[in-house]
Amino acid sequence: MTDLATYDQLNSYFQNQQFVLKTQQQIAKDFAKFNLFFSDSFEIDVNSKEEIERLIGQLIVDLMKEGETRLLQLLYTIDLSEKEFLHITTDPNFIQLLSEKILFREAYKVFLRTKFSSANSGNFDSISE
Repeated sequence: MTDLATYDQLNSYFQNQQFVLKTQQQIAKDFAKFNLFFSDSFEIDVNSKEEIERLIGQLIVDLMKEGETRLLQLLYTIDLSEKEFLHITTDPNFIQLLSEKILFREAYKVFLRTKFSSANSGNFDSISE
């Protein structure tokens, strides 16, 4: 993350249901580019961070069966840095950590889009500074 939002700040935005839904929609959009789909309710029902991470993890495992290249393409689409990815590759909790990193990268995209949108129509109360 940059100075615009720390991990703890992004974590606090998960109290806002609209922020969570927009994050879930962003995740679903990026995963769909790789024919990885969540349930129909994923984009309309608010999930806990833990549930979102679990669902991401399931799709990551499915994607890894297709090969490392597909996973790397997804991470490129999500804009997860190679450094962050390589840092966790040997960790026994790799899937869990990767799911968390994906969730927070996608949440950061939503944060930036909301913070810097010209219309400010999607402003979340908890993001104002």
